[in-house]
Amino acid sequence: MVSQVNDLRSAAAGASRQQQVIARPATKTAAVPDNKQPDPLRLSQTLTPEHTRQHSLIQRAQHKVAASRVAEFSLNDIGKNLAQLGKRVEFAMRSGSASPKITAEIEQLASRMEQRLQQATYKDQPVLSRQLKPVFHGEPRTAFQIKGLDTKRPSPRDETLIFNLAKGGANAVPVKLTANATPEKQAMQFRQALNEHGIGVSLNKQRQLVFSANEADWQHLSQKMRVVGQGDRFPAGQPNRVKLETTEARFEPQKWQTDKEQLRQTLVKTQQMMKQIKSSIQELKLHNQDVMQRIDTINQRNRYLSDQVLGTVEADLLRMLPTGDSFTSAFQNLKVQANVHRQTVVSLLS
Repeated sequence: MVSQVNDLRSAAAGASRQQQVIARPATKTAAVPDNKQPDPLRLSQTLTPEHTRQHSLIQRAQHKVAASRVAEFSLNDIGKNLAQLGKRVEFAMRSGSASPKITAEIEQLASRMEQRLQQATYKDQPVLSRQLKPVFHGEPRTAFQIKGLDTKRPSPRDETLIFNLAKGGANAVPVKLTANATPEKQAMQFRQALNEHGIGVSLNKQRQLVFSANEADWQHLSQKMRVVGQGDRFPAGQPNRVKLETTEARFEPQKWQTDKEQLRQTLVKTQQMMKQIKSSIQELKLHNQDVMQRIDTINQRNRYLSDQVLGTVEADLLRMLPTGDSFTSAFQNLKVQANVHRQTVVSLLS
């Protein structure tokens, strides 16, 4: 009996010593200072160049999505105001004319839409053009044609057109067109002369010249551009005012008229812009899906990057998105639109 008791005591003592041995490492680990613990920030500073590139791509995706959200928010708001404006125009048409009250309401709606378009920016860059189309990079531009400039009509001799752009020093810009030049050759010659002045040149499907300029230059050119020809395409002698025609309708609600003769035209413009809004929103959704598919490939290579930036996603989006929008709604909308798993959406938003 005594032997059994001693055996039990020995076993208990052994167990106690084993617990102490096991406990020591835990006590030692707990005593490690905080500054010795793994630091995610320090780890992020040791990322390889490949990881850094991936992180940069994820951040660029975040900016793209945020800009798209601002554009979509603005388009939806403009669309709601367009619908209200359309109802008032239809009422005025049924009445035969717009009453002072209806006219004031239409002007107020037009002013509100203009303000929303002006505020549709991300990082001080416009995200919508005057055609209510998304601007994914660079400045919004207006495409236009010069009336009377027919590139398909061959000229039997060399011709020099002198364009007066009325832009400071760019008062006389000569464009030399060779005899019987093809539309492609003419486009190249115009491009060589005008590109340095910020005017883009291309050919449309009909092989006619199409020019483009940023908003500030377009406003100036549409009022000031003149040309001197050699009697073929344009008259010789004094500079002649040229008429510029936009290739697509511009959204300028404050220029829409409410008098009896112009009400129908205002209604047509309203309906036209509402169709464009639907098309632009669809384009934004497809753009976001494409970005998601691209970023998902990067995300699958390195999950750590997503974990690193996840903590700042909501705060970033709260700064980026307009008042009334939220991280939750942005997250859910993107998830539904792209039909992808949560980790992919998080990586995109981060």
